[in-house]
Amino acid sequence: MKKRQRIKCSGAISLALCITLPVILMLFTAVLEHSRRAAMETDLVRAVMSTAEGALSLYDRDLYREFGLFGVDLLSLTEAASTLIGPKQAEYDLEPMGALYDTSVLKGAIARHMTLRATTNLIIEVLDKFGALQSMQNEVPVGELGEMLPQGATAGYDAVDPGLEFDAEEGPPEWIDEYQDYMNDEVRAVYQEGLVHLSPAALPLKNGDMQSFSYNPFDSSGLDYLGTALDTILYTTQEGFLDRVMLCEYALAYFKNDAPLLIRNGMQYLDKTPDGRTILNFSPSRDHEVEEIATGVEGKGGSALVSLFIGTVRFVVRLIHIITDETKMADYRVKAVIVSIAIGAISVGHVVIDPEILTWIIVVSSALIKAASDTIQLRKGWEINFWPGDVGFNVPLRYRDYLRFLLVVQSPDKITERIANVIGRVHPGPYYVSLVCHGAWSDVRVTHAASFLGRENAWQE
Repeated sequence: MKKRQRIKCSGAISLALCITLPVILMLFTAVLEHSRRAAMETDLVRAVMSTAEGALSLYDRDLYREFGLFGVDLLSLTEAASTLIGPKQAEYDLEPMGALYDTSVLKGAIARHMTLRATTNLIIEVLDKFGALQSMQNEVPVGELGEMLPQGATAGYDAVDPGLEFDAEEGPPEWIDEYQDYMNDEVRAVYQEGLVHLSPAALPLKNGDMQSFSYNPFDSSGLDYLGTALDTILYTTQEGFLDRVMLCEYALAYFKNDAPLLIRNGMQYLDKTPDGRTILNFSPSRDHEVEEIATGVEGKGGSALVSLFIGTVRFVVRLIHIITDETKMADYRVKAVIVSIAIGAISVGHVVIDPEILTWIIVVSSALIKAASDTIQLRKGWEINFWPGDVGFNVPLRYRDYLRFLLVVQSPDKITERIANVIGRVHPGPYYVSLVCHGAWSDVRVTHAASFLGRENAWQE
């Protein structure tokens, strides 16, 4: 009886196993399939992330070396997509985003670069110089130029060299030859020497254009506007000043200008990029780059506009220096009186010249000559004090400091746009600073976005 029960129990277990085993196998198969799918999905996620991050590591080394900017081109993205890991039969697609030469993107990339430790000292130095210059506003009241003009400043040159009319029958008087010779030597030569150096004024507008206009300092026309405009450029702190300074210093640090050197105390110092490259040794094809960024005019035209701007600033400063210096003005008045008396004596009283008007002609000519000399010296690399006179505190400026005035006063978007154009000539691109990698396998879709560090992350480095 017991033997029959044992056989019956064994048969029941076998039957139960036969019934449950398929279910158990199906369960294990489902678990294995789920585990395999989960592993494939994990591999897909890893592959997408690895591809996106790996693509950024293929940034253009030459672009970074020459301009300090990160950017990956389309060819590099293709190479990154061809070396993928992950599940078989998976499909991947890299979508570039954030074109480097887009104004907002490039502005952020430059700001990020300029917050690095190697370039922060440059910005601090420039901020100190701008602060020192603004402290001289009382010493050099450029904006008050129109109110400082002396008597006789509005008469013009014709008042000191009047046209002479003679009776046709009587002919010219005996003294005319001596008069003409004296006028040529003492009046016309002075006027012509100053007139040779008189050029149109060039001033930047906030929209990025360079305003070029003619003025006549010999009759003081345009001087009032000139003083007001330069006061804004030299002394007014623009909105978003720090961002403007960053763009300015980036342009001066990585692009070639006409005077990439400094001559001080007989010693010559060559400007270098933050990574130690000598800017003077850049290719001739890169000449006048900063001038183009500052004026929007390519080549020698931009260089000429910068020279006009420097000449304009130096003329106004030189003019204010002379008319506020009582000793200099007294010397010029004495000379004008002597010339005026001599002309009256030679012409036997027929020609009478107001000494005050003649004084102004001499003053303007002197200021124009000295301003032209300053401009030439600055373009050669010399450093010249902003204020020509003896003061307790002065600010030495060089050619690139005048470029700073032009760069800082203009719209950051406009400056960034010009920087993009110049970089694009050296490295046409296109380059991208961010991308999205799309991965697809079976019915699974994975997306991962990656980008180079932005400005907000720079301080965390």
